Amino acid sequence: MQKVTIFGAGHVGSTAAFYLATQAVFDITLIDAIEGRARGLALDIAQSLPFIGSGARVMGSSNSEDADGSDVIVITAGFPRKEGMSRIDLTRTNAPIVKKIASDAARFAPDSILIVVTNPVDEMTYLAWRASGFEASRVMGMAGVLDTSRFMYFLRESAPLEGELDSFVLGSHGDDMVVLVDSSTFEEKPISEVLSEEILSSCVRKTRDAGGEIVSLLKTGSAYFAPAVAVVTMVLAILGDTGRVLPVSAYLYGEYQLSDIFLGVPARLGRAGVLEVLEISLSERELVSLVKAARAIKKRTEELEGLLQ
Repeated sequence: MQKVTIFGAGHVGSTAAFYLATQAVFDITLIDAIEGRARGLALDIAQSLPFIGSGARVMGSSNSEDADGSDVIVITAGFPRKEGMSRIDLTRTNAPIVKKIASDAARFAPDSILIVVTNPVDEMTYLAWRASGFEASRVMGMAGVLDTSRFMYFLRESAPLEGELDSFVLGSHGDDMVVLVDSSTFEEKPISEVLSEEILSSCVRKTRDAGGEIVSLLKTGSAYFAPAVAVVTMVLAILGDTGRVLPVSAYLYGEYQLSDIFLGVPARLGRAGVLEVLEISLSERELVSLVKAARAIKKRTEELEGLLQ
């Protein structure tokens, strides 16, 4: 039975564990630093499965060694960004957590694939890669799948689009996300021929603001259903060795003329992790935006070097 370990039993981690348990027969371990939290949630999830008909096994723990033998490790542990907190403040807060988990992953599950969800995701993915010592292809960040899901939702909400919609959101998760409006298609037609510029601009704006809108409405929390589905989509592509192309934060070796950076790009996923980064055709303004996002991420990851000591 393939094993998936999720570090962090918060809303995203526990929801991902539940959704994953409904999808296939996996051995799922939920780990959280708070004693009893992961065990309680794992019991609740396990007790929901008989009527679903799932044969998945779910256990909870507060010990990293229970990640032993994992095929995939998902890192959701960390603190959310609070009002008034800068991105570098969030990085410094979450860096020690991600660094330890990545080190533990290398110790207890040396053949695993790492998926980082903790924010700021591009920086934390880079940190997990360095701390684990894994090949870059076995480390990736989740953001583009979530942002793409949101963009496609807003597109379909804005107009009756009953057909095949193909789109990606690349770059960074946040202000530097690159919504590929020019490259999006509906039924193989450019989306700009189907929807007006006004509607497309509105959808882009809503996608950028989606997370913040949910936070403002919930008051005391942030989104977790959509992020959980996004990360499970990645897990299923990896463990199923499907070769599915998804937008993930992947290490670049010169693709898009960028290198030595984790950036949101289309990547083919399989049992070995990132099998291939696809260089899709981008418009000039999309490429400029992608390079701009890369420069910002590069600067921030350079600031991480002191935290790696």
